[in-house]
Amino acid sequence: MVDQMSSAEPGAIKEYHGLAISSDELRSKLSSRDESIMIFDIGDENHYKREHIPGSRFMVCDDKTISAMLPKMPKGIDIIFVGEDENYIKEMAQMARDESGLQTRYLQGGLAAWKWEKTAELDPRITPNDLKRALDEGKLNRDIFLLDVREPDEFRNWNIDGSENIALGQIPHYLDKIPKDKEVVTICPAGNRSGMVTLMIQRLGYNVKTLEDGLTGWSAAYERVAHIFEVWQNKRVKVVQLRRIGKGCLSYIVESSYEAAVIDPLLPIEDYLTIAEGEMNAKITKVMDTHLHADHVSGAKELAEKTEAQLYLSPYENYKEIGSFSRLNDGDVIGIGSVLLQVIYTPGHTQGSISLWLGNKLLFTGDTLFVNNIGRPDLKEQTEKLALKLHASIKGRIFRLPDETIILPAHHDRPVEADTFIEAQLGDVKSQQNLQQIFGLQKEPFVQRMNSITMPTPPSYKEIMLMNEGEKEKPSLKEIHQLEMGPNRCSA
Repeated sequence: MVDQMSSAEPGAIKEYHGLAISSDELRSKLSSRDESIMIFDIGDENHYKREHIPGSRFMVCDDKTISAMLPKMPKGIDIIFVGEDENYIKEMAQMARDESGLQTRYLQGGLAAWKWEKTAELDPRITPNDLKRALDEGKLNRDIFLLDVREPDEFRNWNIDGSENIALGQIPHYLDKIPKDKEVVTICPAGNRSGMVTLMIQRLGYNVKTLEDGLTGWSAAYERVAHIFEVWQNKRVKVVQLRRIGKGCLSYIVESSYEAAVIDPLLPIEDYLTIAEGEMNAKITKVMDTHLHADHVSGAKELAEKTEAQLYLSPYENYKEIGSFSRLNDGDVIGIGSVLLQVIYTPGHTQGSISLWLGNKLLFTGDTLFVNNIGRPDLKEQTEKLALKLHASIKGRIFRLPDETIILPAHHDRPVEADTFIEAQLGDVKSQQNLQQIFGLQKEPFVQRMNSITMPTPPSYKEIMLMNEGEKEKPSLKEIHQLEMGPNRCSA
């Protein structure tokens, strides 16, 4: 139905014809498996957590929601607002119609009119780690269908390998594209849009779960694997590699003689404490960053403060309060238990990037060199200057180390199984066919190549850099993970 005016006289009140839905009609719609509907509880959140109409999802109905979320919702299906205050849900339903052209309605009589069962259950969810394990087991397409409900431009920017994109607003029109014989996992930035889709299609008979915390959770979740290396003079070190599932960030705990150093830690820091102190029975005495990170917020300062360890940072970066940390100067040698770590200045990814050579065997390269690629300048506006330095760092410093040197980078850009330790011998990296052309370039062609592939610096990078420099206060962990969400753009 369309809205009508009860009178053409000045001051006439707009009537809400077609807006109201009775509790009996809503119950009938919920019982049907033939009609797509969405139900939003826009009342009191605490009451929603205690009990709500089955299949409903809580939503804050404010200006941001109306301007940002409602335009993404499907048109042509009933979208029903429920809550304690009938006048409020009626007003919001009308506003949504006016602003977004949606078929919004409100529950007549509010929640007090709902006479049937209520629940405290939320949309069924799967954790990022559980999804990753299922993907490692080869269940994608065979048993699992990944449904990304973001807008197409969001999907093109970054997505989980193997996922299919049907935007939230198009779901009711493309139900035939979603298989009923597989477990469907819905995906969006934070679990909001995907949770809506989960509840919508679950009622239609789909076996469906929401990816918990969406791509924000996927970016922040960790996997870890340990490896024991024999280094100089037959000394052994244990290295735990922590990998962010969705973003490919790598950090390390290096243990020797019950002393541990942590390299390139992220937030939160609890996993480093649990592994080093709880599982390795080692004391963290040193915390290091290989460079000023731009794609994630460093946890180095927080970890050093928590453990009373020495904080080591590159003096060639633009860190605030430079006197508050120990410097990683080129050529410095630092002891970790019974082994030695040498600092090698390798600028190019950033102005102050350093690499850490442990026991003449392991090279923690930061984002200068990866196991299958090289780093690229982090800032588009400084590409030419940084590319010259990167060429010199790789050809003049790293490539002069023994070919048996093990490369341990700070990022990886390809999906790997959970028990994979990401490493490569330097000689093998140098001989990779896909890198031969890049490694063979002289300075000017190398700079041109970097200029052609280095993308504009994302706004989030500049904000993250200010936090890591110490110029800007870090927000909550949730806000940090939302800021960090996105693809790994560190490699060339």
